[in-house]
Amino acid sequence: MNFIDIILDTIHDTWAMLPLLYITYCILEVFERKNTQDDKLFFGLQRLGPILGALVGLIPQCGFSILAAMLFVQNNITLGTLVSVMIATSDEAIPILISNPKMYSSLLGILGLKLVIAIVVGLFTDHVLFRNQKILRFEDMEEEEYDDEEYEEEESSGSSCPCCYPEYPLWISALLRSLKIYVFIFITSFVLTLLMELIGEKTLSMILLQDNLFQPIIAALFGFIPNCAATVVLTQLYTAGELSFGSLLAGLVTNAGLGLIVMIRYEAKKKDILRTISILFITGIIIGIGFMLL
Repeated sequence: MNFIDIILDTIHDTWAMLPLLYITYCILEVFERKNTQDDKLFFGLQRLGPILGALVGLIPQCGFSILAAMLFVQNNITLGTLVSVMIATSDEAIPILISNPKMYSSLLGILGLKLVIAIVVGLFTDHVLFRNQKILRFEDMEEEEYDDEEYEEEESSGSSCPCCYPEYPLWISALLRSLKIYVFIFITSFVLTLLMELIGEKTLSMILLQDNLFQPIIAALFGFIPNCAATVVLTQLYTAGELSFGSLLAGLVTNAGLGLIVMIRYEAKKKDILRTISILFITGIIIGIGFMLL
């Protein structure tokens, strides 16, 4: 198969995903742009902790991991709540799996497992690992006066996501997001097909450590890349059969969107950053290797 044939074959295999991606992102944009009372979410995260954190994290957008990171830095939520949001977050994996009807069973499995894992690990973190965490309750806080320009600048710097386009109308933003993710999907699929042609499927499987217990570890490390491209690559490798379900889950557990970057940006305590990374990494490895052994 020559270079042109590989391109045409990749287009043939991926083009049908584009309209489904667009529909998915249109629906997500509606919910993301809907004016809701953030206060209810803030109070809910304090009262229900990891349980609500896991449910919120399942919604495929990186904004909630950013929000959770900022609340944690301000000492408004526990480490367990933060971790539950980050574990449940799947970023762009959900839209990609939705756009591939053959992956619906995997999608339901990932959503269900990540919800359970996020709740269990979050509660374990708060009630076993780090008990008696003191947080600043919203009802005990005094209202602060903000300068409008300073507040808008802080909001844009803290919650901006490179994968979203809130400055454009909904249909344009959804189209741009769909095209961006489709480009990642196309490139990943093209490279995989090209490698199979050049080095063979068996060699590629060896390089990707297929059926090897080290694969979930590599996937978990790869998941820490703070970019939607990371989840796209992991998901595409899984749909191509080159990544095990356990390895995909390990990578999605550690992929916390931009949450970790926000913690670093707003100078969270180094021990808290290290604890967060360690909990995500250990959870990802245990889950990934556990599923491979099963």
